[in-house]
Amino acid sequence: MRRIRLDYDSKGLEAVLPDGLSIQILSMKSAAALKSPKAVIAKSLARPFGSRPLVELASGKRTACIVISDKTRPVPNKIILPPILNLLKKAGLRKENITILIGTGTHGPTEGKYLEELLGKKIPREYRIENHDCRNKKKLRYLGKSSGGVPVWINRTYCDAELKIVTGFIEPHFMAGFSGGRKGVCPGIAGLDTIKVFHSPGFLESAFSEGGRLEKNPCHLLAAEVSKLAGIDFLVNVTLDAKKRVTGVFSGHAVKAFEKGAAFCRKRVTVSAGKEFDIVLTSGGGAPLDRNFYQAVKGIVGALPAVKKGGTIIIASGCRDGIGSGDFKKLLAGFKNPKEYIGKISAKGFFRLDQWQVEELAKAMKKAEIKIFSEGLPVGFSIPGLTRISDIDAELKKGKQLNPRLKLGVIPNGPYVLVK
Repeated sequence: MRRIRLDYDSKGLEAVLPDGLSIQILSMKSAAALKSPKAVIAKSLARPFGSRPLVELASGKRTACIVISDKTRPVPNKIILPPILNLLKKAGLRKENITILIGTGTHGPTEGKYLEELLGKKIPREYRIENHDCRNKKKLRYLGKSSGGVPVWINRTYCDAELKIVTGFIEPHFMAGFSGGRKGVCPGIAGLDTIKVFHSPGFLESAFSEGGRLEKNPCHLLAAEVSKLAGIDFLVNVTLDAKKRVTGVFSGHAVKAFEKGAAFCRKRVTVSAGKEFDIVLTSGGGAPLDRNFYQAVKGIVGALPAVKKGGTIIIASGCRDGIGSGDFKKLLAGFKNPKEYIGKISAKGFFRLDQWQVEELAKAMKKAEIKIFSEGLPVGFSIPGLTRISDIDAELKKGKQLNPRLKLGVIPNGPYVLVK
């Protein structure tokens, strides 16, 4: 029997694949981890894509705001931030005039032990840390409307800063094509009135709102327009391998650096399945991404291109923090079936926070049966169309017994892989 390691929480999970099946492992292509990522980052800040060096941009500026991702993203901030902060100091900016803004989107704040995990102990002691709050209009600034009439609200601290820097990492994103770049601003530090359009059924039901696609993708196009209105003076994005090690650094112009990074990422993470599978075994991507069921939906949706209509997706996701936000739980509690749910959220005037993640789950349920293995979800958690399982190996054996010609696809890295 063949054994395969799935990205699961911080420890990983081993699954046994039955003999005699048609099996394809869908893994991201190997990319050499940088031997000295700090040195490469420093070089990238000095020789960026389509931009003057960061130290030159910072010269003469009195205030700066650096946007970082929240606790759900494995961005190596402890490697990225020190070179940036050193250059700002060299350019004459005082520590008290630099704000590190955590782009939470609609997520809760990153505080306490999570903040230490994100930044270490030293940076929070020396610099002002602010969690974005998309609901607090007093901390937002209205920048007008997009070309499509979307109200644009952005974090006030960011808008007021003389130097605006956005960091993050580039990976496939099941709605916006790829993460990174403009997503640091929208939805990262946008107001709820802006985010709810970005995540609206009108956008998400588009055939172009999918992983790996930027062209004609309404989520990407809105985020790009909003970030242009807000302004990004300098971008610092990285790509990571399966072990969360840095494989590439893309700094400089907000669009040019992101496009370089997205192209690099696409080549590394795109895998051709060649066929649809009866069962797809996947993961939530491991820690910190798979910290709750809300995030696990990304792994489920990422497996959709590989599973046949009426097939089964089995996902292993740690969910150490449980289900997700209170709003997300309420939506799941009232969930009956995909058709009823899509109809409800599509009604004029309807809006609930986190409705978009349940919408994506509903789209997956329309194609496949969903089964989840998780040690973090509370006892008794269940929703129509989702089955809790306690043994992945037993499920695969059962599948073989029911169908000896079963075709099995395995995505060990979950949503970090782009299946075509």
